[in-house]
Amino acid sequence: MERVLDWVDRAANRGRPVRTPFLDPREQAIVEALVGRNGELQSPSDGGYQGAERRRCWIAPRWIPPKEEAFGLSFLSIRTKGRSGELSHRDVLGSLLGLGIKREMVGDILILPERCFAIVAEEIAEYVLLHLTRIGSKSVSIELCDRNELVLPERQTKQWTVSVASLRVDALVSSVFRLSRAKASEAIRSGKCRINWQVTEDPSRLLEEGDTVSLRGWGRFRVDVVEGKTKKGRVRVRVEQPK
Repeated sequence: MERVLDWVDRAANRGRPVRTPFLDPREQAIVEALVGRNGELQSPSDGGYQGAERRRCWIAPRWIPPKEEAFGLSFLSIRTKGRSGELSHRDVLGSLLGLGIKREMVGDILILPERCFAIVAEEIAEYVLLHLTRIGSKSVSIELCDRNELVLPERQTKQWTVSVASLRVDALVSSVFRLSRAKASEAIRSGKCRINWQVTEDPSRLLEEGDTVSLRGWGRFRVDVVEGKTKKGRVRVRVEQPK
């Protein structure tokens, strides 16, 4: 919040538009709320395509019209060489961060069977082009492309019902990712868990319908519906997870 307030001050009192790094949905909501207090400012955002999760905001006086280039997005098309196989989101992100790039400089990564697209801050695009030659054990070729060339993967999810002792986050994490309760609690306490994009270190925190939970190294799931209790008093919860 302090960082956002500084951006607001720069835009409002110094007349200098601010282009933020890539923000997750929670951070975007903070920007929208704090910028909204100042009726003279605007904070449109762009993540490269409609429905993008990670987006860059542009905080500026309302009299300055936003242009597409104001958001500073670059689009990278990445393919494996030969028959190296498909890429995974985890490996692509890990390889980018392995170059010393901060997470806030990387937007969404779109995985397709034959290639993937990475949306990154234009400030690092040339650096990535020069240094990203391998992703995991796979050799890759990479080139700049236009946003109009993006191909969005079909969103596929799976839903199933789990039975847990309570709606505690450690109970759901344990059941969904098939971890022991002790390992789930340890991962949460070590800061690897986020609820609605906010880090939590409290294994006893209760979840609600609509909450999105992610565990670093394991993936994410959403609490879809709390279906009620079984005869033995356990809670039946329908969860949704990307395939």
